[in-house]
Amino acid sequence: MSIRTLARKMKGLVYKPALRNAIGGLAMALSFGYLGYMLVRNWGQLVSYEWRIDYWQTAWAFICYSLSLALAVLGWGLVMGRLTRVRDPRKHLKYYIYTNLLRRLPAPLFYLFGRVYLYEREGVAKSVMVTISLLEWILIVLSGIIVYLLTLPFLPLPSIWHSPWFLVGMLIAGTLLLHPRTVRAILRLLGQRELPVSFGYGDVLVWLVIYGLVWIGGGLMLYAAINSLYALPLARLPTVIGAWVLSGLVTTLIFVTSAGLGLKELTLGLLLGYVMPAPLAIIVALLMRVCLILFEIVWGIVALKL
Repeated sequence: MSIRTLARKMKGLVYKPALRNAIGGLAMALSFGYLGYMLVRNWGQLVSYEWRIDYWQTAWAFICYSLSLALAVLGWGLVMGRLTRVRDPRKHLKYYIYTNLLRRLPAPLFYLFGRVYLYEREGVAKSVMVTISLLEWILIVLSGIIVYLLTLPFLPLPSIWHSPWFLVGMLIAGTLLLHPRTVRAILRLLGQRELPVSFGYGDVLVWLVIYGLVWIGGGLMLYAAINSLYALPLARLPTVIGAWVLSGLVTTLIFVTSAGLGLKELTLGLLLGYVMPAPLAIIVALLMRVCLILFEIVWGIVALKL
């Protein structure tokens, strides 16, 4: 089976809502079912835990989220400013925050529909917006992989993942993937049209650095959130960042289904279980989704005033 044929089949899955929703629903049920089973199994440990909330750490989590959001908006604004004529930072901020709220819905493509609607009013064609959103998705995945590789030595993974040959191979592959021609080839492979404005290697590197900092900002937010409930040494910060990135990549790579609702919490809970009590790690993973929604609502209200 050729890569192009595989891409067409994956694309066909996106346009089969019943099958997509069935897969997403099954994954979500299994994920939350396992998390629930682990909580019940360790209920005694949860009850005996001395629960204390450090509100200063909670505030730091919100600050880290806000900085990460600012970087994400900056990255999105630079991409849009390079590839379209929409260069008003205030509009990019409002539109990004509005559509970001839609990412939390069980139907993950709603945010894309929102983007298309909002930017169409600014004169950006639907096909161009879909292509740019796909380009953003590629940048998010590639930058996540880079940050993940940097945290690999700190993650509880099999020894083969820590091999220098593996890291060198991934570095070479990453260098090839970052080339603008490769990015444009991926866009064509997924059935998207050529962008009306070209971009160079320098553009891609700048965008990747920004999106990489977004991933790191998310890891810092998670570290602060953990410390609001459980004292975790600073030496564990790289592990926490790696866990955040890996769980986020799982969700990002399957964004066409609703399976991200549950799989992220499952992956995050399992990885954090290596640095803190397992049942507490699951609680943190579940609370992170609640915190993200609350933080996004706060910034959504702020965006309404702009």
